[in-house]
Amino acid sequence: MADHPVGAAFAGVVLFVVGLGIGGGALEMNRRERQQFSGWIHTQGTVVPLPGAADTAASGHGPLVAFTTAAGERVSFTAASGAAGKRQSGTVPVLYPAGQPTAAIVDPRRRRWTRNAGLTAASLVLMILGAYVAWYARQWDARARDVER
Repeated sequence: MADHPVGAAFAGVVLFVVGLGIGGGALEMNRRERQQFSGWIHTQGTVVPLPGAADTAASGHGPLVAFTTAAGERVSFTAASGAAGKRQSGTVPVLYPAGQPTAAIVDPRRRRWTRNAGLTAASLVLMILGAYVAWYARQWDARARDVER
């Protein structure tokens, strides 16, 4: 870095901008997903064990999930493979559009929050690292100029 303090400062600025871009992208992705699921109803569903289906993940099919709507209608659907984890039974969070309970899905909120937290952490690390590299390059250049005088 001593030979190229301007290049190091530029690298720090680039790291900071990349971190800003990742953070902004994560915020926009979260906003779009929240908008997509606005008006959907949250409820709890039960993973229904199917006789003769020892492992739904191995067969390539998702588990059967049943839930009761706010109107009292009982609905079941096949969740996407891996959406309910490796559960053979138990409860899972379910989302469905108010007027169309047959379009229900297993609520991806936990997976979404985990992804967004990871992207936010990566963004912050890049921004802090970029700010430090740019600051250190500037300090190194200032010290080098003081020594030359």
